[in-house]
Amino acid sequence: MQEEFLKILRTLKQNVFIMTSGKENNRCAVTVSSVTSLSLEPPLIIVCINKNASMHKLLKKDNKFCLNLLNSTQKDLANLCSSEEDGENRFSKGQWLEYDPSYLSDAQSNIFCTMDEIYTFNSHSLVVGKIYELKHSGAKDPLIYQDGDYE
Repeated sequence: MQEEFLKILRTLKQNVFIMTSGKENNRCAVTVSSVTSLSLEPPLIIVCINKNASMHKLLKKDNKFCLNLLNSTQKDLANLCSSEEDGENRFSKGQWLEYDPSYLSDAQSNIFCTMDEIYTFNSHSLVVGKIYELKHSGAKDPLIYQDGDYE
């Protein structure tokens, strides 16, 4: 059943985000695609994070995070933040600005959140973020992930 489930999931097209948390010298970035809106009033969003990811540990200390919606030209950043590189190395490319948390200034959009709740299920956690600030470039050209590759 697991293989068939993965085959079905690979047919889905998903927007690609880099989730960031923390500030310079104690920050983390991870590529995520399991992101969905939860509520407009109040504005809430859900992101799924592997419990073994360094992001998971940091979120428990610093409850702020940013979902940086990548544009179609930022495949290299998506690869970097899903690679074996870790910590500050993931901030070596791109136009990162210091804020609380750090964010990618040339992303298509930035969604700034405080962690409202975290629910753990098996290998992953559902992180519910309460949105407190938004930046949107106005562009409609997101990086898309499908069948193990970016479009």
